[in-house]
Amino acid sequence: MRGDGPPPPAKPFSITRVDPALDALVAPDATLELMASGFGLTEGPLWVPEGSGGFLIVSGLLDNVLYKITPDHQVSVFLENAGYSGNDANHVGTQTRSGRSHVVLIGPSCASLDAQDRVVWCADNDLKIMRLEKDGTRTVLADGFEGKHFSGPNDLVIRSDGALYFTDNDFGLRDAGKSPLKVLENAVWLVRDGHATRVIDDKTLGGIPNGIALSPDEKYLYLTAFSKMKRYPVKPDGTLGEGILFTEGPGIGDGMKVDQLGNIYSTGGAGPGIVRITSPQGKLLGFLNLPIYGGEPKKQICATNDAFGGPDGRTLFISACDAVYRITLKAVGVMPGSASRTKRHEN
Repeated sequence: MRGDGPPPPAKPFSITRVDPALDALVAPDATLELMASGFGLTEGPLWVPEGSGGFLIVSGLLDNVLYKITPDHQVSVFLENAGYSGNDANHVGTQTRSGRSHVVLIGPSCASLDAQDRVVWCADNDLKIMRLEKDGTRTVLADGFEGKHFSGPNDLVIRSDGALYFTDNDFGLRDAGKSPLKVLENAVWLVRDGHATRVIDDKTLGGIPNGIALSPDEKYLYLTAFSKMKRYPVKPDGTLGEGILFTEGPGIGDGMKVDQLGNIYSTGGAGPGIVRITSPQGKLLGFLNLPIYGGEPKKQICATNDAFGGPDGRTLFISACDAVYRITLKAVGVMPGSASRTKRHEN
């Protein structure tokens, strides 16, 4: 999907049904809709409710912006300089490949909403977790630990009480782990009341932390490292208990979200584009296989993250490198912000 060599053969969207229970979540004839394309590399979709509708925010990793996409496919810039706000862009950003292209990732890689519906995001190359205030100003929520800066916040999830968990890895540094600016190990952090606490490091996790999600009842934290997903009980003080290997295989390694029944929708990352659906018991239910475009120029089709949204919470949005997709599900997703908080209290 990326790098040298011939492009993969074209394939249409398909659904792989591993377990009959998938039919209660995804209709066998469900269709995938292209919302927008031409981004190069996208990450961190977020549905933002607005009146009786809303819009999608998606991270532009190549463009240093958060994009806004309306339900009728209109694309505009939501926030400039969202990944890096400094004045030395030639010396920041992680190098990688997108299809055949050699690129530098300088944009943000995650976004969510807090209980006041303020956008909170990962400013990777500023090495910070940021919050956008209602008046347009920006607040730093976390930028380091004991005087040492983070390496590149990658993904986050916010609890209903305002506590924030995020994964930090090398994606915010030029030359990644080889950078002389690397001063903290890759880890998962808890931010509460302006204070950051390390809850697990990469050695304990078994790999570089990436995707992160809470169970609907917030009793468990899910984390991905490479093709493995681990589950950790959340203690009353927010720290984590002993983790277990929850599931492993294709469709794991990048961002993920949960529905209100506790099913996990994880993404496989660099490509091909796969969304894996796993039951609350760790059983593989099936896959959403994103379309692959054949021919040249070689395009990378991946699945870096997903998000539930829409007026009824049944739309799953998928960031897929060059493209952004949506699919209507039977399941209702857990969404961040005030609406999710109200729903939790109702349950």
